[in-house]
Amino acid sequence: MNLQMPFGSHPLYPCTEEEKLAIRKEVGIKDNILQEDIDSILDWFYKEPHLADAFIDRDYVERMLVATRCSREKCKKKINNFYRYRSCAPELVQTRIKELSNPDYDPWLFYSQAAMLKLFNGKRISVFKVTDADPGNFHSDIVFKITILLGELRLKYDYMLGDIWILDLLNASIGHVLRINLTLAQKFARILQDGTGIKLYDIHIVNASSLSQHLVNLFKPFVKSKIMERIRFHESIEELQKVIPKQYLPKDFGGDQPSLDEFKELYKTEIQKPLSKDYLIKCCQQISNEEKRIGEKYNEDYLMGSFKKLDLD
Repeated sequence: MNLQMPFGSHPLYPCTEEEKLAIRKEVGIKDNILQEDIDSILDWFYKEPHLADAFIDRDYVERMLVATRCSREKCKKKINNFYRYRSCAPELVQTRIKELSNPDYDPWLFYSQAAMLKLFNGKRISVFKVTDADPGNFHSDIVFKITILLGELRLKYDYMLGDIWILDLLNASIGHVLRINLTLAQKFARILQDGTGIKLYDIHIVNASSLSQHLVNLFKPFVKSKIMERIRFHESIEELQKVIPKQYLPKDFGGDQPSLDEFKELYKTEIQKPLSKDYLIKCCQQISNEEKRIGEKYNEDYLMGSFKKLDLD
């Protein structure tokens, strides 16, 4: 599949110059001081003992400034959290070094995910779908790892106000839910909601059933309430199309965007390209050294509540 790339953007995450200017205007970025803002953030970063030896990229800093509406202090906080929470989740970040060394690496054997090519009012729509109905083949750690990995490409190349997620539960069952690793789920949630800075505007759960509530209950203890309030349930694809036009949906949902299988092949190719692969390996260094942090130390003893008391009913 041959993708056409708007000027200055990545073919997997297209953003026209007009859309980019509109996004910058919306969040208050001023072109004449943007580089100064980035320089200021980098100057702060390299003066922090727990961050100084870590990898950071100017494009990433710009995306974080967009996510924090050009607030230098909020941007610093998000970056600090991003590196901090990743340092406590090596099983979600560091394993890719070995995995990407396999040219045939394919993590999408039991599920599909894709970020649509067309922005919807400045927002990027991401679709997740379980494709294998056998719970025994479901591995939540892979879903978390790959979402973080693709997220790193987006934090370098994508330009958007935030995300809209669509979760298709057609092939999912309670068996899939019970195989979700709760410890990794919380680490994943911390990285996304407190670290990446990307605003999640809506979560649409499609082919909703009683299973939907089980899934919501699973994540409720460690996902912010304001995000939980943005969840919408749809019994069918047709119902979803009433709020998201077909032109922003994949072929699988009766839309005009590439199919989830086509996206899978695009991603398999992309993560093996030398430029992307090298960058994703470098991103393994986007971690803090908590031993060098001045002030409050951080460790993994942050789990909220008791998973033993988690109610899925």
